[in-house]
Amino acid sequence: MHSQLIEWFQVIFRFVHVIAGIMWIGNSLLFTWMELNMIKKDQDKDLLGELDMLHGGGVFHLEKRVMHADAIPERLHWFKWQSYTTWITGALLLAALFYVNGSSLLDSTRTDLTARWAVVLSVAGIVGGWVIYDLIWRSPLGKNMLLGIIASFAFLIAAAIAFGMIFNGRALFLQIGAMMGTFMSANVFFHIIKNQHRFMRTLKEGGNHDLQLAKNAKSRSLHNHYMTFPVIFLMLSAHFPALHAAENKVPILMVLIIALMAIKHLMNTRYYFRFWLVSCVGVFLLGSGLIAFFLNPPRSMQAEASAQVDPQIAAGKQVFLAQGCAACHMQGSAQIAPELDGIWGSTQKLIDGSSVVVDEAYVIDSILKPHSQIVHGYAAAMPSYEGRLSDEQLQQIIAYLKSITK
Repeated sequence: MHSQLIEWFQVIFRFVHVIAGIMWIGNSLLFTWMELNMIKKDQDKDLLGELDMLHGGGVFHLEKRVMHADAIPERLHWFKWQSYTTWITGALLLAALFYVNGSSLLDSTRTDLTARWAVVLSVAGIVGGWVIYDLIWRSPLGKNMLLGIIASFAFLIAAAIAFGMIFNGRALFLQIGAMMGTFMSANVFFHIIKNQHRFMRTLKEGGNHDLQLAKNAKSRSLHNHYMTFPVIFLMLSAHFPALHAAENKVPILMVLIIALMAIKHLMNTRYYFRFWLVSCVGVFLLGSGLIAFFLNPPRSMQAEASAQVDPQIAAGKQVFLAQGCAACHMQGSAQIAPELDGIWGSTQKLIDGSSVVVDEAYVIDSILKPHSQIVHGYAAAMPSYEGRLSDEQLQQIIAYLKSITK
């Protein structure tokens, strides 16, 4: 009953997280699109821009204006709870899926770190990441857009490399996604809404609309806008095991972030850059080519990378990935099928009430006759690999499973 209750809460939080995220990112995309397409009219100095939109059988006339103390709208809509709800539910899901069992973050073939320290490092990366990102853009570097972008990317690369040394692929992608999502939500809380409160308070006290505060809020809003595509992808990265389970997952992650931000920028140039669509296709093809290269690097690079790994274990990992096993048995997820990280030698409860020790005989039987012994809590969904794997490949998979068990 306890596990069912936890699972039900996960369903609720995940659904709310997705809905709130759609609303928040939708707002970001729409408002930036409106900013980019507003028309300025010189005869009205208080008019920052206007826009006419056809939707729902009517025309919406939108204006962005400098406000005056005697003309504050009676009903003013604020956009913040979509961001806060997304971040809060995301934090709860991260805790429920990973922090309760911190070992699900780790790649046991790379580190002997304890589960507790894995959680500490993850939280420190999220909180500390925001502090570093914010300091970059408050510092003199942030005064120059190009330098600020380079410094921010350098920090993300360093964080990805560091976490990639201890976290498994799925946890790495979610960690970087959680860090970027925190940057976005903290931008809303500490900069966008705070600056808007400040100039609204000044207006209500009879002062002028402080356009510098408005500019500061808009700048962080634009940051969030460019992070939307990568954060969406990283939110869904559990569905792409071929990417996060790859040996070169860190460079793949960086290519994804840069390419998705570049495509977002090119989409923003649609109305004044003639070749925006061709450029988007070019970025897509270049990014896809780089990812394909990192997924299947030259043999010399593979040999160098696996020089310290037992050939039997390396071969077993390749079979594990090539056969699509990571899609359901990926590290950090036990929702589709039993997680295999650390499973060797453990005792598993079966649906008939009996128990079985995970040893060589059980693993081979589970691969060749997966419906003969179903683990409690899971459906009989795995296909049989009888006739698809040789005895040698089965032994290689066994060697790999042993290697990811401390």
